Amino acid sequence: MKRANVYKGLAAAISAATLVGVAGCGSSNSSESTKSSGAQCAPYKVYGDLSGKKISVYTIWVDQEGDATAKAFSQFESCTGAKVSHEGSRDLATQLPVRIKSGSAPDIAVLPQPGLVKSMVDTGKVAKLSKDALANVSKYYSKDWQDYASVGGKVVSIPVDANAKSFIWYSPKKFKEKGYKVPQTWDEMVSLTKTIAKDNKGDTGVKPWSVGLEGGADSGWPGTDWLEDAVLRFTDGDTYNQWVAHKIPFNDPKIVAAFKEVGKLLKNTDYVNGGFGDTKSIASTSWQDAGNSLIDGKGYLMHMALFYQSNYESSNPDISISPDGDAWAFPMPSLEKDKKNMLGGGDFAVAFSDKPEVQKFEAFLASPEYANARAKAMTGWITANTGLDESLLKPIDKLAYTSLTDKNTTFRFDGSDLMPAEVGTGIFFKEMISYFGQGKSEQDVLDTIEKSWPAGK
Repeated sequence: MKRANVYKGLAAAISAATLVGVAGCGSSNSSESTKSSGAQCAPYKVYGDLSGKKISVYTIWVDQEGDATAKAFSQFESCTGAKVSHEGSRDLATQLPVRIKSGSAPDIAVLPQPGLVKSMVDTGKVAKLSKDALANVSKYYSKDWQDYASVGGKVVSIPVDANAKSFIWYSPKKFKEKGYKVPQTWDEMVSLTKTIAKDNKGDTGVKPWSVGLEGGADSGWPGTDWLEDAVLRFTDGDTYNQWVAHKIPFNDPKIVAAFKEVGKLLKNTDYVNGGFGDTKSIASTSWQDAGNSLIDGKGYLMHMALFYQSNYESSNPDISISPDGDAWAFPMPSLEKDKKNMLGGGDFAVAFSDKPEVQKFEAFLASPEYANARAKAMTGWITANTGLDESLLKPIDKLAYTSLTDKNTTFRFDGSDLMPAEVGTGIFFKEMISYFGQGKSEQDVLDTIEKSWPAGK
């Protein structure tokens, strides 16, 4: 749950986040309001009259996200008559199995990774996805997302939200001043790196890339994103899947080669670490601070998920996040211009009840109506549901949504979140720190992780 925890923590800290109440249907007695409510409830007629029915939902969404979740459910409640109770807990992964064993499972649970979905399915307590929910998943989600929502080749969950990680942050203002252009291929990105290094050779502390891996107990995770993105670009989607599932060794020659491409950038002292020091400083630099260099001109490029916008918004509300402002991002380019690859994550809903009202609510969660209600309820939220009204998203979130829903995008779930915990959020994290902090080679890092892979997993 590495990325989920990071993202949730950031979202809760967004001081600029806007929670917008979703208007309830029939909440006013005026004729004008009645007409409006009728129009708003039209898409909900398919769910029928659920008056008096109760549906319990258990998620990891708390604080502002929890409030936004309740607001996103409110129109379903007002238009159908159902009562939806939401409970959020960051201890869901620990508490849900206990509740299932004791016979007090919620009607629906939203889980932060596919591995947890499989674990719940293995309990034998997960209900079959309703026909209408399955139809919506098939209609509004790409095959990649349907695959991640599946266990044993069958769609068993609903990908209710998403996040996109394969982005390079930069300062459009600084790029314009220097005459730099956004690269369209990996080679162009390398060429841009060389140009920035050459142009700023006499400026002390100014480097093309700014990178930070320090993050307390989760230190190292930004480094795993670098490697995962390289594997996705320098091999292919199938090889990435095999690597993550350990069907090929962690230190397979293809993976070593991809890792070395990362090293060509991040192990070069001419290229890193803008505003913080040399290559070794990457291990001790806070990932939350890494983006500051783009604003003060000490760095020009930073690889980071789009949720980093939260950092800018909370640390300095005056920073303009726009295509011509202080900060913006572009998708990390692939080897070829027409090939698009995106690393990301998301949350998946499963049901523990097959009651008719729960099946109706499942269909709602997979629908454009839920996606739109959730987007209205809180900024900074995205989904891979192609039925979403894009106008509800702020520009930076639309950038992520476009990448996630592009038919030409090869989407892959964050690898370390899919690996056994002792690897993905354990030795993988630690070895990325050692790669920079101790100067270990790509081969040594991958060999160490391969040797630590638990038997039978």
